[in-house]
Amino acid sequence: MGNLEFSVPYNNDPGTLTEIFKRKEHNGNRIREIYLAGPQEFAGSGRISPAVEFKDFADVIKRIHSEGIRVNLLINSICEGSDWYAPGVLNETMNYLKRAFEEYGVEAVTIANPLYIREVRKRFPQVEICASVLGDIDCIHKAIIFKKAGADVITPDVNINRNLKLLQKIKERTGAELKLMVNEGCLFKCPFRKFHFNYISHKSRNPRIGGVKSEDNVFSLNCLQLTKSDPSQALKSGWVRPEDTEKYGEISTFFKLVGRSSSRSMITRSLEAYMRQSWDGDLIELMAGNLYSYGMSYLMHLDNKSLDMAGFFEKVTECDRECLDCDFCEQIAEKLMKKGVFTSSKMKDLGMQ
Repeated sequence: MGNLEFSVPYNNDPGTLTEIFKRKEHNGNRIREIYLAGPQEFAGSGRISPAVEFKDFADVIKRIHSEGIRVNLLINSICEGSDWYAPGVLNETMNYLKRAFEEYGVEAVTIANPLYIREVRKRFPQVEICASVLGDIDCIHKAIIFKKAGADVITPDVNINRNLKLLQKIKERTGAELKLMVNEGCLFKCPFRKFHFNYISHKSRNPRIGGVKSEDNVFSLNCLQLTKSDPSQALKSGWVRPEDTEKYGEISTFFKLVGRSSSRSMITRSLEAYMRQSWDGDLIELMAGNLYSYGMSYLMHLDNKSLDMAGFFEKVTECDRECLDCDFCEQIAEKLMKKGVFTSSKMKDLGMQ
C-alpha cells in the first residue's frame, strides 16, 4: 500500500477545492495534479460546465499551486469545427496556452488530438503533455503514434484497463508514463461514445446557462436504459476498484479520478476511497457517468467487498472480454447487485444531509 499518485478533477466549485486540499496526502499516497478546463472562449473539453472567466481561472491555478499541487489544463475536445486546423485558430489556441504556461505556471496539458499534441510539443518543449483518454488509445500502434507526436503521459482507453498484458506492452514499447482512469462508469466499448463526446466537444464551448437542456441528456438516458435492461453492463465497464490499484504496480502508480461534473460529496468520497485503497460501501457510488446515474435512478447497490469473495479481479483480468461463452458478469450482477438501497451517500449527493 502507498506510493500512489492521483489526478483529481476540479468541478468549478471552490468549496470542493477546499475539501480536495484537506485530502492531498493520505495512506502514503498523494495528489499529484488537479485537472481543469479553462475559459470556453479558447477551447472545448470533455465536459459541459458553467462559464469560466480568465480571472477566476487564474485564481484557481494560484490556489492549487499554493498547496504544492500541479495543474493540468484540459484542451481535450475531439472536434472544434471545420476551422480547427486553420492557422488563425491554431495560433489563437497556442497563444492561450503560452499565457497559461508562462504567466500562470501551468505544468501540464491534456490533449486528445495528436496533431495538436505535435504542435504543442514543437512550441513548448518543456511542458508535460498527456494524451487524453478521448484519444481512444487501445493498442500499441496508437500509443506509439501519440508518443511520437510528443505525449509524455498516456491515459489509455478505459476499455483496456483490465488487459494487464496489453497495458504493460504499451508502457514498454512507448516508454511513456501511463495514467489510468479508474472510475469512469461508461458502457464497455460503448458504440455511442464518440458521438456523445463529439456533441460535448461542441457544447462545451457554449457555457451552460440555466441548467441542463433536454438534449444534453439524450446519450445519458440511452445508456441508462441499456444498463437497466442488462445490469451486467455495470460489471463489464472498465473501472478499477480502490483495492486493486496496487495490482497495477508494474504498469503504473498514477491514477485519474473522474468527476468534473460531479457533486462535492461524490468527488470527496471517491478521492478518500482511492487514497485509502479501500472502500466498505457501495462501489457504484464511487463511479461517475452512466453507472452513477444508474445507481441514483434505481437505487442500485453493489457491495464493494463482495467482489473480493467472488474473485472478480482475477477473473476479469484473465478473460478475453468477448463475452461469447461466459456469463460470469451476469451471475455476479444477479447475485450481488441490489435494488432499492437508499444510502447516506446518496442522501448527501442529493443535498438531503
